[in-house]
Amino acid sequence: MKNHLFYLSLAGLVMFSLISCKKDNAGSNADELDGEVPVPEAVDIGLVVNGKTIKWASFNLGASREYEYGNYYAWGETKPKSEYSWVTYSLANGYNDQLIAYCPKEQSSYWDYSSKPDGPDGDLTLFPTDDAAHVKLGGKWRMPTQEECTALLALREDAENYKWEPWTFILDEKGDEIRDANGNVVRGLRITQLSTGNSIFFPAAGNVENAALSNPGVYGYYWSSSIVPVVPDNAYALLFFSGNSYTDNRARFRGLSIRPVWEE
Repeated sequence: MKNHLFYLSLAGLVMFSLISCKKDNAGSNADELDGEVPVPEAVDIGLVVNGKTIKWASFNLGASREYEYGNYYAWGETKPKSEYSWVTYSLANGYNDQLIAYCPKEQSSYWDYSSKPDGPDGDLTLFPTDDAAHVKLGGKWRMPTQEECTALLALREDAENYKWEPWTFILDEKGDEIRDANGNVVRGLRITQLSTGNSIFFPAAGNVENAALSNPGVYGYYWSSSIVPVVPDNAYALLFFSGNSYTDNRARFRGLSIRPVWEE
């Protein structure tokens, strides 16, 4: 059985129960497990991928303001839940090498033949019915692909047109740093298009394994809609902390943030 180690930061580890939490970690009431989610604004920062303009949501899925963490989702699931593990993951049969959806044909060792005897489905990208952003928001909203996440991160090299603020924070009307419900300063990544002033802010919301939120205010983890073909129990995610940002692999059962995109 393939194991994927998860290293927790003791300084950022906060235990909590998502079932009992009716508010998100920056104070919104939008984090109810079965509630409706607010519709964000589609922000155009001039990002074009494969000839199409990719606009980014003004806040996370399940949030209502840019600094709120919003909901956490396992990859390919459309509702937040109280526990995130392989046992509770709906697209596998209890283990990382017992996948029942989204697996390349050549990665048959990850497939659960007991429930899906025809073999891997060969699907690499989420269908709209498994895309939480599309299910919750409708219209042209969806999760970004791995290619779109990479294109977004490439903007940091274009200092002539973009301002890249990798570890910024937001002040309230009194000039104080906004903190989440656990007392952590809400820090994150802000990307601004200089010609228009349009910007998007990604809070470092951490991620969830089992019922434990780790690294809020320290790391930001954001799902893409693309699996990692060579290790299909993982999917690509945008990851950032302090001065670093890149696309990385995360085990699909983990609860990560989602920042929807709108394609035109």
